[in-house]
Amino acid sequence: MNIYKSKKELIKDLVSENDNILDVGFWGQAVNIENPNWVHNIFKLQAKEVWGVDLFFDEKRLKKPQNYKKQSAENFNFEQKFDVIFAGDLIEHLSNLGLFLDSCKRNLKDNGRLIITTPNTFTIFNFFDKFFRREPSVNNDHTIYLNFIVLRKLLEKNGWNVVEENYLDDVWTKYKQSLKRKILYVFYKFIGLFTNKFIENIVVIAKKNEK
Repeated sequence: MNIYKSKKELIKDLVSENDNILDVGFWGQAVNIENPNWVHNIFKLQAKEVWGVDLFFDEKRLKKPQNYKKQSAENFNFEQKFDVIFAGDLIEHLSNLGLFLDSCKRNLKDNGRLIITTPNTFTIFNFFDKFFRREPSVNNDHTIYLNFIVLRKLLEKNGWNVVEENYLDDVWTKYKQSLKRKILYVFYKFIGLFTNKFIENIVVIAKKNEK
């Protein structure tokens, strides 16, 4: 099991220069599209060819607008199939995860890979929040909590086989840090010396079940 320190490190390890990539929900990542650390730009440097799908985006700002479609993550279709479909911090926002997985299945090559990153339900930040709140604070657009067991079962029930599970430890880069969070971050890193199970994000790689 790997622990990636950033999505850039994850992409460099999991995506090859021969891969054709579909980035689902590519636009809504609160990052300036000129930023080299924007995940979609990292794909452009790493992969052979990159496509994207999202409900909203400004096609005038994209160099290859023909590679992009304004469609829902729960129902998208492209003319070609992909080596990799990437869903970064997306699945926890969806209303119907089964429809999303069906769309991925339709658009992925038989030996292709689906890469999902999502918040870990059991991060140390949620445990601390639970001491002071009725429920941990969460993005108000999230529809579900996920961990490895639940995500694996979800994939299996929808015709997928999980081939790899990893962690993504990029918590410090994602938020404006309050004093409280800075203190918790020190404790988070200390606990991380002994166990990785409280790392904030999980990464699951899956392939379609053979028919």
